[in-house]
Amino acid sequence: MFRFLLNSNSTLLRIFSFRPLSSATATSTVDYLTNTLGFARESAVAVAEELNIKTTTRPDLVVQLFKSYGFTPTHIATIVSKHPSLLLADPVKTLAPKLQFFSNNGVSGSALVHIVSADPVILRRSLQNQIIPCISFLKKVLPTDHKIASLLTAKRGTWVVHKFSEKMVPNIETLRSHGVPESNILRMLILRPRTLSFNTGAFKGILKRVKEMGFDENGLMFIHGVCTLCGMKKAKWESKVSVFRSFGWGEEEVIALFVKQPKFMNSSEARIKKSLDFFMNELHWMPEDISKYPIVLFLSFEKRVVPRSRVLQLLIEKGLVTRRSMGRALIIPEDQFLKVFMSSYEKKIPELWEIYQSNKVGLPRSAVSV
Repeated sequence: MFRFLLNSNSTLLRIFSFRPLSSATATSTVDYLTNTLGFARESAVAVAEELNIKTTTRPDLVVQLFKSYGFTPTHIATIVSKHPSLLLADPVKTLAPKLQFFSNNGVSGSALVHIVSADPVILRRSLQNQIIPCISFLKKVLPTDHKIASLLTAKRGTWVVHKFSEKMVPNIETLRSHGVPESNILRMLILRPRTLSFNTGAFKGILKRVKEMGFDENGLMFIHGVCTLCGMKKAKWESKVSVFRSFGWGEEEVIALFVKQPKFMNSSEARIKKSLDFFMNELHWMPEDISKYPIVLFLSFEKRVVPRSRVLQLLIEKGLVTRRSMGRALIIPEDQFLKVFMSSYEKKIPELWEIYQSNKVGLPRSAVSV
């Protein structure tokens, strides 16, 4: 019988009684994973390369600890497959205090199971230096424990724990002072917590610069603009702007495009150059055309831009559609494109499908008939 006494603020939190699942003092790692956690043999062999179970005592205790918090064998198997060493972690000193802390602070039950299963490395973060300060911070910026749990269970929500910094508090206050909605601040916490760890003085400067560019503080693009500029040195920004200049763009036109869709500046210079070369030199678009449909800068050339543009060029040449149709044709979903620009004109231009197919491999001919 094993007993864990967890003490916080001089209060006894919980007493666990565990009995090892197996009396064997040693077993093969693969057998343990398959028999205890239900691993498929192949998966167990892969995990066993990073794990060497010499005795089942500690793994049994870790499994029982997780089960006491509502984790099923499937959940535990997921955790171990992602981070095998947790199965050999100290259940008393390393795991239990963290699970208990989360549970005591509103992150319990299915939320706790979801968070740890999605990001088991969170249990390797320091309780005193990372987890406790981060949860204390979240309690200051989010109104309820439920909101904290919702944040952490969101996709990439645990990044805030990994990237936590004391600079986050003043930076969030700066955002609030600029009128940025709480919903957008929360989005930044989920998607780009590293941005909120930026030097506070420099962060204020970035916000000032973003406002001067013309971003609306109430809009989501404001957040994306801040994140992009925080992650980019001035020299890199100038280098990317110079690529636009080489295609005849003025700086005001670049900034106008950036305000409309700031994430394009996260693309490499080579990608920006490739996009501008295609749209401006091959399709003869002007800066205002790209600014009207900035999402085209993110589209896949192989899967969408080239095959669709070849079809549109022919339709325009035949006088069946106008040049103004090009932007919309590139951004609509595939099924709509096939219906509006393929099925509608295939009888008039029998070679239309061959042109599309030769530029986009893998789409069956039957897909055109929608």
